Amino acid sequence: MNTKPPSFGVWHDFRQGLPWAGEWPPFYRECLEEVVVAERLGFEQVWLTENHFVDDGYLPSPMVVAGAIAVRTERIRIGINVVVLPLHHPLRVAEDAAVVDLLSGGRFTLGVGVGYVQNEFETFGVDRTHRPSLLEEGIAVIRQAWDEGRIGFVGKRWSFADLPIGPRPTRRIPIYVGGAAPAAIDRAARLGDGFLASRNVATAGNAAYVESYRLLQAALRRHGRSPADCAFVVGCHVYVHDDPRRAWADVAPGLAYQVNQYLRWGTDADQPKPSPVRVDDLNPENYFVGTPEQVAERLIRLYREAPYNHLCFWARLPGLSHEQAVGSMRRFSENVVPHVRSALGIAASAST
Repeated sequence: MNTKPPSFGVWHDFRQGLPWAGEWPPFYRECLEEVVVAERLGFEQVWLTENHFVDDGYLPSPMVVAGAIAVRTERIRIGINVVVLPLHHPLRVAEDAAVVDLLSGGRFTLGVGVGYVQNEFETFGVDRTHRPSLLEEGIAVIRQAWDEGRIGFVGKRWSFADLPIGPRPTRRIPIYVGGAAPAAIDRAARLGDGFLASRNVATAGNAAYVESYRLLQAALRRHGRSPADCAFVVGCHVYVHDDPRRAWADVAPGLAYQVNQYLRWGTDADQPKPSPVRVDDLNPENYFVGTPEQVAERLIRLYREAPYNHLCFWARLPGLSHEQAVGSMRRFSENVVPHVRSALGIAASAST
């Protein structure tokens, strides 16, 4: 069991569910303001994510937004959950991440994953079967560039003449590995400073997180590493309202929309289209949605089964307004976090 309290963060994808007739500039301003509010409320980290060729505005350029957040905030850590590393040149990722870390004063965490969406790989001209080797070599290239300031590298996927690279970060930027499959968990245990756990949309309740935690601990032992060497980060859905029925009514359409999008992206063009998921098909017990007391109890239960170091949640699911997102974050910070830490018998001061 962790001796420090879990920390909490927000997760943003900068998208709205379709159909949506709003304008993007004010929407982006609202999302950035939500990050500023999250910092004021005491959230420790904001996470961004990446997808491409999506008509609902899913964030395609998380590094750009990370830089914008860096200059608008002072304390909150900034992470990406995740960069689809096989789609990118690793030296460019190393350069961009170093710049964001310098802009933020050393608050950046790079999260990477293999990706899976067929049209992303086809459009960018990347062989999807090379994902594991591209990710692992990419991590090696990035770390060498930061540590040595030189790019000379010879590998299976990448080879470069020896040239200087800069600017370099002034500290060791953490690299977390995301995913859900056993191979991703093993990769995180071998190569990562943390594991970004996500739940397959078809998996009910907390079972997937608990299984990921179990597999991560086993893999760390197998590779001779301590649990302290690799943070366990849970990414999930949270929405807090004083009225539990209102809470579910607010977010259920966005949850169904998100589930359907992920099912669609995970289905290749030559496979049958998945049946659409309706709001009535969702089980409210599978999500951290409800009153502060209900959400806190579910988070406590998860921690006792899979003691997470950090938990982040989608701050603004598709369809939520700015006011709804801010209200949920405020209730979470003011009512849920103290309840969780009190019930776990962990003093809040232990996090400092």
